Formats: sequence, C-alpha cells, structure tokens
Amino acid sequence: MLSAFGVYTFVYPFAIFLLSFDLMPFGMEWMSSMLLAMLGVTAAAWLWTNFGARGLVLGVAIFAAGLALEYIGVSTGLPFGPYSYTAVLAPLLPGGMPLAIGFAWVLIVVSGLFTARWSLRSAPAWVTCIVGALLAVGLDFLLEPVTYHVKGYWLWQGSEGYYGVPWTNFLAWLVAALLMNLIVGRILDLIMQVRWGWVPGALYVMNVIMFGIVNLTHRFWWSGLIGLVLLGGLWLMRRALSTHPAPSAPTP
Repeated sequence: MLSAFGVYTFVYPFAIFLLSFDLMPFGMEWMSSMLLAMLGVTAAAWLWTNFGARGLVLGVAIFAAGLALEYIGVSTGLPFGPYSYTAVLAPLLPGGMPLAIGFAWVLIVVSGLFTARWSLRSAPAWVTCIVGALLAVGLDFLLEPVTYHVKGYWLWQGSEGYYGVPWTNFLAWLVAALLMNLIVGRILDLIMQVRWGWVPGALYVMNVIMFGIVNLTHRFWWSGLIGLVLLGGLWLMRRALSTHPAPSAPTP
C-alpha cells in the first residue's frame, strides 16, 4: 500500500506540471492508466489492511460495479448521459471501457467515503455515507473538464451542461456513490480506529489540489472554485470537530 502511495507521491508534482502545461511526452499516455491503477490499488490495499478479506472483497466489488455501470453507460447512454471512450486510456476491455476506469471508481468511492469518515470522526454512518457521496461527486466535478477537454479520455455527445458534461452524469455519480457507501457502511465499521487513517484523505486532497490547479491553468474557473470549496469544507469539518475525541479501537 505505502509503496504504491510513495511512487504516486514522487510522480505527483511532475504530473501537475505536465498536465497544467500540456507537456505530456508523445507516447507516454500509458502513464495515466498506470497512475490510476496505482491509486485504485492503494485504496483497495488500505481497505484490506484495516478490514481484512471483507475490505478487499468490497474493493473488488466497487471495481466491478464501476466497470459494469460504465458498460451500461457506453452502451445505452444511461445513467450518465451519452458518451464514448477514446483509446487514450489503454488497455480497453470488450465494450470499449478502459480497465483503468475501474481503478478510478475504487479511488473516488473509497477516498470520498473515508475522507468523510476522517473529517467527521464519530458521526453516524449514514451521515458519513452522504458526505462521502458528496465528496465523490465534488471530485468528479474537478475531473470531468480535465479528462474530457484536456486529455480526451472520453467524449460527451452534445455541449449542454457543465463544460459540455450533462448534469445527469453528476446525479448518477451521486446515487451510485451513495449506494456503494451505504453497502460498505453496512458491512464495515465506519467508526472503528484504523491504521494509516490519513491515507484516503491524502489521496482525496492530493487529487483535489492537482485537478484544481490543472483546471485553473486551463481557465475552467468554476472547477477551480469547486476545488477551493471542497478543501475549505474539509478544513471546516475538521476544525469544528477538533475537540471531539477520536473513536477508540474495538477490543479484539
């Protein structure tokens, strides 16, 4: 887990610079797929470290469910809206979905949920699940302009919505993330003390900062503002709950 996170941390400042100024060398787009895989593996390994086999199974389930939703989306236009993938994120699975997208689902869902848990501490599980879903959608608001307009990972049909992305995409993300969070919260103890509890929050915040910067350098001002709101909201939640004691570890 920490090895993959360490490699991502090393590559992180270079990725911000290259994405911000469109300097990705020709033929190096495979690095995007590799980084997504590393982020997803880090999130799944964190679940395994803290929750054992149940955590790992849930990580795999999120991966599979994300790919299944993407397959339905590409085939029917539902529930996200009409879109198609390009060949940038290789390899492509049957149906045209990049394998890396499954890892992206694991990253966004797990980091959103457990960043909410880290920020809210001992809040009821249903509150954590709702906030985690909102964080997942917030990150998608930052990802879409970059992945669509800057990198061309996928193409949306039409020009309505948020920088050409239909609003149904974000509604679908909210519903899907909330359902996944509720299932995870039903199976796992969301208020137990965990090891390396800062990892999901670090993954989330690093991606918000990176895509917030890239959006600003490409003049997607609303996305940059959303990034600031997300960071400010997390800071306020932590500050408001700073006097609350952290949940104690369960007795083995």
